[in-house]
Amino acid sequence: MTMCSGACNCNHGTETNIQSGGRHVQALIDAVDGQAGAQPDAPPVKAESRADWHLRGEWFDICSCSLPCPCTFAQTPTHGDCLFTLVWQIHEGHHAGVDLSGLGVVSIGEFAGNMWVGDPNAMMKLMFYIDAKADADQRRALERIFIGKEGGWPGKFGSLISEVRSIEYAPIRFEAPADLAHWRAEIPGRVKVGARALTGPTADPNRRVQLINAPGAEVGPGQVATWGVVEDDLATGFDFSHAYKGGSSKHFPFDWRPE
Repeated sequence: MTMCSGACNCNHGTETNIQSGGRHVQALIDAVDGQAGAQPDAPPVKAESRADWHLRGEWFDICSCSLPCPCTFAQTPTHGDCLFTLVWQIHEGHHAGVDLSGLGVVSIGEFAGNMWVGDPNAMMKLMFYIDAKADADQRRALERIFIGKEGGWPGKFGSLISEVRSIEYAPIRFEAPADLAHWRAEIPGRVKVGARALTGPTADPNRRVQLINAPGAEVGPGQVATWGVVEDDLATGFDFSHAYKGGSSKHFPFDWRPE
């Protein structure tokens, strides 16, 4: 497992170089922008034009809220804050000429308050794991998209991030059958999260418990949420403000473009 390295042209090559706080966040963002080492009083660097890109796949979370997570309804988290693990699996995707199909991303972090109502204090602090099998060009593309530099829905979601504590590369295993009986992800020794589909005595066993037109969908509008009961919630690599325990899970498909 390595820290952000050649993929974004920065010099955070080993875990001993991990820093936290605002300076490191800006260093990561500048590195992804190809501006590593820029000084505050330096002349502005002309921004790169955004590339043509498209990502389609599936996403799930394991969060500390009670089931169902109020955040999905654009409400305040159950306990006032939300500690989370987010998992994206890309089935088809590209960034310019770089193929991103089959790669995964995991984020671990937290926020307090209702981030859907314009509260300037309800901002996420998080870290990213990017699939270790991605090559340098793929890593750079995923970093730019998920930090929000390439627009589209990730750009809007990225505007809710106040602190990126680190970006690391690790093997990501993802599993979700077509019938969504369960969904799981694992980074050996670091992350093991998953859920089984929610059901109950009055539910049709041949149908999933779902929500359409979600007011607070983390993957953007127009997708259907499938609710799940948490089975695993191991997530390390982020220093939570208090103990993390999964209470709610949902699965969404996603389909993003730069518009």
